[in-house]
Amino acid sequence: MDDRTRLDPALKGPVILDRSSHSISRRDIDPDALKVLYRLNDHGFIAYLVGGAVRDLLLRRRPADFDVGTDAHPNQIKKLFRNAFLIGRRFRLAHIRFQDGKVIEVSTFRRKPDEEELAAEREEQRLADETARAREEGVELPPEEAAGPDDAAAPAAAPEPPRRPIPIPGRPPLKPIAFGTPREDAFRRDITINALFYDISTYSVIDYVGGLEDLRLGRIRVIGDPGERFTEDPVRIWRVIRHASRLGFTIEEATERAIAPHLPLLAKAAGSRLCEELNKDLKKGASRAFFELARRHALLPVILGRVGEAYQRSDEAFGRLTVNLAAIDAAVARGSSPSADMVYSLLIWPWAKPVLAATEGDKARALYDAFREAKAAATIPKGILLDAVQTLAIVDQMLEALDMGRMRWGVRKRAHYPGASKIASFLVQGTFGHGEDPFARIFAARFRGGHETGHEAEGPEAPEAPGEGEAPGPEAAPPADRPRRRRRRRPRRRRPGPQTPAA
Repeated sequence: MDDRTRLDPALKGPVILDRSSHSISRRDIDPDALKVLYRLNDHGFIAYLVGGAVRDLLLRRRPADFDVGTDAHPNQIKKLFRNAFLIGRRFRLAHIRFQDGKVIEVSTFRRKPDEEELAAEREEQRLADETARAREEGVELPPEEAAGPDDAAAPAAAPEPPRRPIPIPGRPPLKPIAFGTPREDAFRRDITINALFYDISTYSVIDYVGGLEDLRLGRIRVIGDPGERFTEDPVRIWRVIRHASRLGFTIEEATERAIAPHLPLLAKAAGSRLCEELNKDLKKGASRAFFELARRHALLPVILGRVGEAYQRSDEAFGRLTVNLAAIDAAVARGSSPSADMVYSLLIWPWAKPVLAATEGDKARALYDAFREAKAAATIPKGILLDAVQTLAIVDQMLEALDMGRMRWGVRKRAHYPGASKIASFLVQGTFGHGEDPFARIFAARFRGGHETGHEAEGPEAPEAPGEGEAPGPEAAPPADRPRRRRRRRPRRRRPGPQTPAA
């Protein structure tokens, strides 16, 4: 990119790169996204590819999602696409569904909300969070309280002016959404590199906010005043750190200075929303880079409470965490999707290890209570957390068995055993192993078959022979201090012989 991409200081007009001045090709755009763009354009609407897709295409990366912005109103979009479903109660988005579960999200251009609209949005988010929390805890809500932002879509109707919201009992009336222009839509977005548009009618890139310049400089910058934008929505702090870590960009100076004083506001954000952001970073293959930058900006104690404080304070614990996160990222890069209980088990293991070592009795329960007392701002759903602590309790038992030479193999009957076996294999030898039970192979190889205790299920399979040039270590032999138990046999009963008739 050259000086043509520079914005004038007054931001009087957009910078427009024509087809010959950028690297985006329609061959790199999802075919279904192209169908949506062309149909909207053919019916006289503005149709732009928006957001992260434009950023990634300019960086020659493969976008994860292809989102579309348009001046068509939601019901007009639904009228054009039979496979469109409207979601949301206040600001409606169109999800256009294709085969294999693919969804192209189409949103109407809107302007930056005013204070009244922001208050309404916060109220909507609060109600949605309360609904999600109640459902997680199994609390039944009355119908008027159970409605959330993902309610069922309304049937198609005629093209709409700004809609009048339908009042719901128990909720304050909402101010109608004010739709906007492409320029207004660009300025309401979070960071400059995510506010670029690709116009399907002219094949040009449109930049209202200086995103092209920031892409050229490798810089993350908030649109507008960072303090004001972080106050409006503290989760923007998280997004700034995410994009900087994923792309390897620096954070613009004013944006970086505003992070620390606004961290307390992030701690007050909805816990379910923060958990959603955490899941995005754990499942996208860049979790290690994110946690390293988050630690540099003291974000971990906010996200994970005392668990994060342990990672913030201890280089050793954080070092073990980064090894675990690198394993998750490598699995994602290979195309696999680690289960949620395995991901969260690896996330909290460096903190959980000393907690388990100091616990007698029900270790899973003690670990669950300790995490809840850690006061993490991100609310991990109860089911996922229970799965993780039960998995780690089995992992702790496995590691202790490798020290003692005894394993109660009845634990194989537990539902969390397979995941625990892989995690134990990773902690011992650095890989998740092969087969259904990699821990049993490790135990068998170390103890030549192991020792069962009590009346348990079958032990591990026979040990494999040591590899070429590999001699069994001192722990390979069974412990010699335990007397061998003699197996009792019942006396054999004699069967009575045939009886002869009396003389």
